Amino acid sequence: MQKMIGKRIQWARLLVEPNRAAFCRDLRVDRTTLQKIEDGDRSPTVFLVVELSHRLCVSTDYILKGSLMGVDGELAARLIEAHPEILDHNRTAMGGGTDPSPRRRAGKK
Repeated sequence: MQKMIGKRIQWARLLVEPNRAAFCRDLRVDRTTLQKIEDGDRSPTVFLVVELSHRLCVSTDYILKGSLMGVDGELAARLIEAHPEILDHNRTAMGGGTDPSPRRRAGKK
């Protein structure tokens, strides 16, 4: 679970701010702290999860559970494109078989 939280943080951060050092300066968090969180070696505090969700424009549910509900549509589409495995969790959470990807829904008739 800790590793997946770190991966989801990293995936969103790379889309929002690829430069970890610059992101950490703005966040006022040590670069090695964020690296350990992204690597799954350390858990973020609840306060950091809230701040990360705000700065990354994702929901706390995305960070903690991988839910795309509440994530900006364009960012959600970019996350899905870069990391299709996100859909696995969202299909399960939405009752199976439901594809939250706007790109795929548009093509269905």
